[in-house]
Amino acid sequence: MSSRQARSRGSKESSPIRRRGTVAGVAVVVGSFSFLLGLGAPFLIPFGENDLEYRLFLINFALGTAVVNLGLGGVLVYQAASALGGAGSSAFRLHRSWLLLPLFPAGIALGQWIVNDPGRVPWLFPLANLAIVSVPSLVIAGSVAASYARWNPLSWPVSWREWTSGFIYGAIGATTIAGIINTIYLVFMGAFLIDRFGVGDAFSIEDGLRTLPRGWGLFFDLSALSLVAPLNEEFWKGMLVAFFFYRRGGAARCFVWGAVAGAGFNLLETFENSLSVVSPETLSQQTLGSQWWLFAVARAGTGSIHGLASGLAALGFYGLFRRKPIYALGYPAGMVVHGSWNFLTYALAGDQILSGAGPDSAALDILALVGLGALFAGCVVLLWVLPGRLRDGRPAPIYAALGMLPTSRPFTT
Repeated sequence: MSSRQARSRGSKESSPIRRRGTVAGVAVVVGSFSFLLGLGAPFLIPFGENDLEYRLFLINFALGTAVVNLGLGGVLVYQAASALGGAGSSAFRLHRSWLLLPLFPAGIALGQWIVNDPGRVPWLFPLANLAIVSVPSLVIAGSVAASYARWNPLSWPVSWREWTSGFIYGAIGATTIAGIINTIYLVFMGAFLIDRFGVGDAFSIEDGLRTLPRGWGLFFDLSALSLVAPLNEEFWKGMLVAFFFYRRGGAARCFVWGAVAGAGFNLLETFENSLSVVSPETLSQQTLGSQWWLFAVARAGTGSIHGLASGLAALGFYGLFRRKPIYALGYPAGMVVHGSWNFLTYALAGDQILSGAGPDSAALDILALVGLGALFAGCVVLLWVLPGRLRDGRPAPIYAALGMLPTSRPFTT
């Protein structure tokens, strides 16, 4: 072998290692920032605050932000630093994540009890809020990984580092980038429509959107909710396949990566939305604050939607990178799942969202609720079934070397 060939081969072999090191280095920086943000959050605890509603909001914000950011950021820094140091990671073992489910209704009951009277044990509310925020996402991410392990016994086990990195990427990375893009669309498209068809200052978005003619209001709302948001969010969640490509995952594993990232995305999105639900303005208006339980139940539904849509989007990226057109259809399929959920939600409460141009009809509310329930049930079933139906393309090399290949169940790509 010539020296040029040796250098070329060495360069190709080291390229994945360099990419892995770059990703781990970025993860250390992002995780450190999140961890420091969590450390500073407790300083917002409102000692001596007499306004009960404002105190409940700040307690939830301060303690919730501290727990979420310390947890996500600390785990990300640990895993990324371990990867940079060359340390191994054990196999993922949270195969009975469904045991966490009883915490969800308990959190709903406790949280609603406190919301009804903000002066009643407000320090326990962050615990109830964290239960409804985290349990659906953790159960979905754990169950999908467990289903994958069950149906792909000869693939490399999903490691804790792999699982936590994907989950936290969805929670911190995908939400940040997608949130910026969603905000840009909301602000500038909203300003454009207000300037052309509405009344008042173009960049007074909240007030100006309400002045749009109904047709343009419907266009803005549905384009933001059922087109731009699914297109944008599923792209960035599915992009985890590109960041993990050095792991050479098959179809089933890429689906799991996406579903885990979607569950992480849902956790942080639910937490951020939960802050506004108990804001002083919401509680004083006696709107959604008095029905906090309804918000909690709805966000359990979004957990399954984000998980399945992101898993399908990741499958689409797998098909694109591996030049398998049939799998590439997963990305538009994920958009349809996500967009359908947002459309049905808009049909249910469109008169309260963005421009408020949506209809207010009892019959439409019933149809929307039935549709949301059916979509939720379908997503739960597919999240459990698809990791087994897809299968990985080939067993782990160690099993092939030991002659442990199956004879009755062929692997498919």
